[in-house]
Amino acid sequence: MNIAIYSIIFLVALVLLSYVGQLVRRKNGDGKLPQEQQAPQSAETLPLPANEHGNAHEEDDDDECCGEHEVCEKGKIKRALRTDIEYFDDEELDTYRGTPSDEYSDEDVEEFREVLYTMDPKEIDDWLKSLELREVALPDALKDEVFMLLGR
Repeated sequence: MNIAIYSIIFLVALVLLSYVGQLVRRKNGDGKLPQEQQAPQSAETLPLPANEHGNAHEEDDDDECCGEHEVCEKGKIKRALRTDIEYFDDEELDTYRGTPSDEYSDEDVEEFREVLYTMDPKEIDDWLKSLELREVALPDALKDEVFMLLGR
């Protein structure tokens, strides 16, 4: 009987210790909760991610995830803050600047499709950001294909 009581006490202590460890681990060095639990910030006020030396800058050369989130947020934050236009051998798509997404002809859609299927799937998010910065709307006919390729 004593062994059962000690086992239960040990398990309860282990659970409590684990819980306290989780709370301590979730705190940053300054006692603040992680970013996703604080009040949301706009893209303009978000701090830039720091590199391994603690310096914040726009282009961090390593693409490794910090491992703190279920889905890596690093790329999303960098893409949201990016304002420079990157081309993906698609300069010809600039002729569609200002064209509404539902007014493309079949031939126009094929131009977009050719670019889409010749790029690395990892580049699709960056390509979409590039189109947005260039004010080129993605044709409605391609949106389902893009979501499928992105796995969303």
